[in-house]
Amino acid sequence: MRSLVVLIVVIVLLTVAQSNPGRYELTAAAPFAVQQIKGRIELVNSKLKSRDASGVVVWLKPADGSTPRNGSKQRKIINQRDKRFLPHIVAVEAGSEVDFPNDDPFFHNVFSIYNGKRFDLGLYASGETRPVNFNRPGISYIFCNIHPKMSAVVVALDTPYFAVSDKAGSFTISNIPAGDYRLSVWHERAKPETLAAISRTVQVGTGELDLGAINISEEGYVPRPHPDKHGQEYDSQRNKPGYRKP
Repeated sequence: MRSLVVLIVVIVLLTVAQSNPGRYELTAAAPFAVQQIKGRIELVNSKLKSRDASGVVVWLKPADGSTPRNGSKQRKIINQRDKRFLPHIVAVEAGSEVDFPNDDPFFHNVFSIYNGKRFDLGLYASGETRPVNFNRPGISYIFCNIHPKMSAVVVALDTPYFAVSDKAGSFTISNIPAGDYRLSVWHERAKPETLAAISRTVQVGTGELDLGAINISEEGYVPRPHPDKHGQEYDSQRNKPGYRKP
């Protein structure tokens, strides 16, 4: 009698599974999500004395060309303080918003007129903040129309699997589903062809994958002045009292 009951239960479960295949496939696949990779950026051929290797963006995209999605995008903040953007480099998933609060006791005018997200937040005073939605992938070079030495970069990516290196060059990307990925790197002081040569395919499996050292050459990097939001050279007019908060 007991064997007959067990047989009936098995038959019922098989019937339900066949009528709801998607539900049971999703449950079976769950254990294969949550892996991570780590590595270290090493800058070579640099003309700068600093050994700061922060601000290098590393990301993964599925090798099959598909675009992964993240349900909740994290909001980021770039502060304006002491005539600087802090942090200087920010990476976000495309569709995320970045706030630009003014923490200085004078006006700022945040803008970007280059590739990526083009915008002009206009003149706004101390204590105010304005957001920008980086709604498509790209690299946005950001400046202040009053203070020419202020600069920042927002790297918007069509993947949730990315990281920005710290001062020591270390980075970690977590919660990656197992599979084959294309690893890409962006660094402000490296040529596009140098970065393209670093790109590679990596296989994410169980546990942690250590990529070791990734060398990036800064050879040939030459900083150049940028124009204001009108495409003109900066002038001393922006230092007049009219740009200061009363």
